[in-house]
Amino acid sequence: MPVARLVAGFALFALPPLAAQTPIRVGQTVTGRLTLTDRQFSDSSRYKLYTFGGGRGDTVSVDLTSDDFDANIVLADASGNTLTRNDDGGEVCNARLTFVLPQAANYRVYANSSAPAELGDFRLTLARGKARVASDTVCKGMGLVAGLIHVGQTVTGTLTREDPQVTGDSTYFQRWILPVTAQQAFTVDLQSTEFDPYLLLTRGRGEKIVENDDGGGGCNARIVYTAPDDHPLRVIVNTASRPRRQTGRFTLRVSKGALPTEPKGNCRFTGAAGPAGGGAASGDASGVMAVGQTQQGALTRNDVLVSSDSTYAQAWSIQARAGQTVTIDLESDTFDAYLFLRGPGVSGGRDFQDDDSGGNCNARLTTTFPQTGEYEVVVNSTGTKYATGAFSLSVTSGSKPKSVARCNRSQ
Repeated sequence: MPVARLVAGFALFALPPLAAQTPIRVGQTVTGRLTLTDRQFSDSSRYKLYTFGGGRGDTVSVDLTSDDFDANIVLADASGNTLTRNDDGGEVCNARLTFVLPQAANYRVYANSSAPAELGDFRLTLARGKARVASDTVCKGMGLVAGLIHVGQTVTGTLTREDPQVTGDSTYFQRWILPVTAQQAFTVDLQSTEFDPYLLLTRGRGEKIVENDDGGGGCNARIVYTAPDDHPLRVIVNTASRPRRQTGRFTLRVSKGALPTEPKGNCRFTGAAGPAGGGAASGDASGVMAVGQTQQGALTRNDVLVSSDSTYAQAWSIQARAGQTVTIDLESDTFDAYLFLRGPGVSGGRDFQDDDSGGNCNARLTTTFPQTGEYEVVVNSTGTKYATGAFSLSVTSGSKPKSVARCNRSQ
């Protein structure tokens, strides 16, 4: 049977030209390590290549296990055409597959990681017959990886609502792989003016080694650690749990040696990013809105201060469904109203914010929700720094005309 028929309906994996390869026999188990010098697939994940011979109709099973990375197996013919693959079939983020060989020939097994940047030790077993069916194929503790960071390197990034969320928590996070050597001392710093940084260092399947909130001075986080061995570690970029659902830009730095930490901590976090910056607007919602409802409120100095323009912001939550069109009006006699929307599928562009479309310096935003879920309507001001005062916020179904008149209210 042509190989093309064997993989019909299967997403082909783009395999590179033949790289360094190691023979493996049916019935054999080998150990290895994914390193920075190994070849990479097109998704930037690394692999080791093994070859074996088999007969037509032979049933073989392959197991790939690792405590350092999320294992992935690719089985291909001698030319590199993908026959099958598996990610989490072997329980706890390990990979396992069973395959009937189509012809007497040589075959390839790629010991691979599921995510780019992952490194570490593994164990590969090639056996005759069917593999045992796993009792649980849910992968926990490893998951998506944002990238690779080395000791002596600084990277910048952004936490967004597209990042994974801590289970049972209101915080988003990113995983970064950190290669280390045995007895290597280093300092990890996480800094941000747009969210309250929280930092964790883990190994393997999410085993927590150490965590820190404000050890870097102010609200920044710092971890000092000496690696006992050369297994790669995971740096978790996270936020404090309050305000909820914080996002924004950050700087992550790993320095050689041990730097001093702030044991007591002196965080007084009030900063937040505006609509274009991706940061949290005001943490906990001030209230709940519904379509057809009007709420009265007030911006005060107790609300979150947007550090980029010295204005206060206040969030109201609203449940929406995909494709639903609404008009949001923000009116105030005491400040120049500014309005923006945050939530799933919202890019932060001009389509999700407004300044003066409500006339007389009031804000009016007509929007169609891109997804079903919870959104935040953020009450803000523009022009005068530290502006406060009463406002009226309403949400109505459908669209309303926008005013083109310039704002000329006396400040």
